[in-house]
Amino acid sequence: MAYFGDGGAMTLEGFEQATLPILNQVSTMTLATCHEGLPWATDVYFAADGFDFIFFSSPTSRHCQNLSANPACAATIHPIAHAWGEIRGLQIEGIAAPIATMGGKARGLATYLLKFPFARELLSHPSKTVHNFNHATLYELRPSRILYLDNSLGFGTRYCVNIIDGRVNGLPARDKGV
Repeated sequence: MAYFGDGGAMTLEGFEQATLPILNQVSTMTLATCHEGLPWATDVYFAADGFDFIFFSSPTSRHCQNLSANPACAATIHPIAHAWGEIRGLQIEGIAAPIATMGGKARGLATYLLKFPFARELLSHPSKTVHNFNHATLYELRPSRILYLDNSLGFGTRYCVNIIDGRVNGLPARDKGV
């Protein structure tokens, strides 16, 4: 496979070749939050900006209320699989919060609209736009760690990278199931 360099180790280029198509093709991620010992998971449309993940959600939703109290979260992104050997995807841990700066909001909105052109309809009518933005906030999930799972390489085979400021820090390492 092109993902591996000499000695069988996954390369950074291989990690990107394996993960970027998933990020571009899959429209939803399952976001897991927890507050006061009660876990919660929900699906949200997302767009990737490097390895940061942009999504809209209502600040009054359970997952956003959880994030407000505890920004630590996890997420999965994966295409549909019909057999265990086809399972592949990303397992993510990090923090999520509303995007606070105008520059961040502009970048996040541009990233989101690039992936989801249909969302432009939400912006096409000024009075509806104000209403929609009063009910939905732009959030960013900033991973600290991403694991790429690919069962075609063997059941439970995962490669892990650490993420700093939306960029991979170091080489992918085979995960031993921690």
